[in-house]
Amino acid sequence: MANKINVTFLHPTNGQDMEVEIDETLTASAVINELIASNFIPDNSSRGGYKLLIKDTQQEIGGSQTVASGGAKDGSVIRVIGATDAGKRIFKKRVDEYAFTS
Repeated sequence: MANKINVTFLHPTNGQDMEVEIDETLTASAVINELIASNFIPDNSSRGGYKLLIKDTQQEIGGSQTVASGGAKDGSVIRVIGATDAGKRIFKKRVDEYAFTS
């Protein structure tokens, strides 16, 4: 039988938190799916999904990694981070093709 741990998830944008008891053998992907199903976070799979990060250690829990093997333990605070392509730009023209005038 798997152990249960109490953890707190932090919302990626609004500062809300959710304290829950979870099975330590759940994968990060399964946890994220449960957080979406419970309407704690919106589905943003089209924008890269989410990552889980243990607040104290800054250790990321990978998608197929269990929360326990990722370092979460009873009392852990886990940040939910939007995994986006922020800052990525795609230009249709090269910069030297633009005319700049003063």
